[in-house]
Amino acid sequence: MNKPFKNIDFHKIEAMVEDDEDFKNQLLEAIEIAVTELEASYLRGIEEKSMAIIKQARHKIKPTLGLFDLERLGVSLGNGKRLMIEHGFGEGIDGHIQEFREAVQAVLEEVKTYR
Repeated sequence: MNKPFKNIDFHKIEAMVEDDEDFKNQLLEAIEIAVTELEASYLRGIEEKSMAIIKQARHKIKPTLGLFDLERLGVSLGNGKRLMIEHGFGEGIDGHIQEFREAVQAVLEEVKTYR
């Protein structure tokens, strides 16, 4: 990824929680859980070479991606989708896994730092 995409839009979170710290913490925890679950199921799908698992993982995270502008993670998932459609689980998959893991970690680090 050449263009720097944002990992998460905290302005949207602040607008939603309206200074309610408990709600903010619940929301951040929900994002962490969703991203962590995505990572586990998406990587399992790649390991098992199962497009069904990968599709389900992508579908489950879609609302979170859009609601909180997880751009970098969304771009990585889109890149992976194109890669797997064009090349399956061979050429380029290791690079994609690294890109995906970095995007996941970037979101999780920003959420942790924001707390």
